[in-house]
Amino acid sequence: MAISPGQLANWLNEALAISQATSDSSANGLQVDASEPVIKLGFAVDACMDAFVEAKNQGCQMLLCHHGLYWKGDDQRAVGLMGNRISYLIKNGISLWACHLPLDMHPEYGNNAGLATILQIKNRKPFGFYHDLAIGFYGEVEGSPTCSELVQRLNKDIPECKPWVWSFGKKSCKNIGVVSGGGSYAIEEAAKLKLDCLVTGEVFHQDYHTAKELGMNVIVAGHWATETVGILSVGEAVATFFGLESVFINKPTGL
Repeated sequence: MAISPGQLANWLNEALAISQATSDSSANGLQVDASEPVIKLGFAVDACMDAFVEAKNQGCQMLLCHHGLYWKGDDQRAVGLMGNRISYLIKNGISLWACHLPLDMHPEYGNNAGLATILQIKNRKPFGFYHDLAIGFYGEVEGSPTCSELVQRLNKDIPECKPWVWSFGKKSCKNIGVVSGGGSYAIEEAAKLKLDCLVTGEVFHQDYHTAKELGMNVIVAGHWATETVGILSVGEAVATFFGLESVFINKPTGL
């Protein structure tokens, strides 16, 4: 059964409550409407030509992304690089829907909810405040695993995940915070909450010294890898709801 891009976008917009994330820099929702009825859905972390070409090759009429094409304050003209991308999507009948912070923070479909489940974090509380929104979670893990054991859990369930660790804290970790993507801004928040470890996707050079001086363990699992979790979750949910074929467009950046 074919579904219009608008119908799918409406379901996704409501499921993720995108209207509530007014401080998000992303233009969340349907960004490109190619007006082609959707029989097959693709999911990708990034809206980029690699993903668009693979979506075409896989026979997709719509692509769902975490990082879309349009961001508030950007030049909205379809010229140059943007023009090439938009032209390719329209020419090949591929619509594009994107969702940033609402997908990070959603308690069921979100990147951080998924990471918390993989890491077996219980008694979850809001964490990782960004643009006045708590996009992550923190809580307790039974058995107080080591950072190496937490890494094994991530490797098992996340594609292309290659975590590395700053071991500046306790050898065992009971209280853990998760912030997907570029979540190193939460290192100080984690220390104030006396967490034993922060699991995130990406850090800056200067974060090394912050983590070391605060005695904080940090697991860096990859920006791209930690944000595959949510797009897979919500993509599979909407595909199942509408009875559509679907595919994950696996285009890792290595970052």
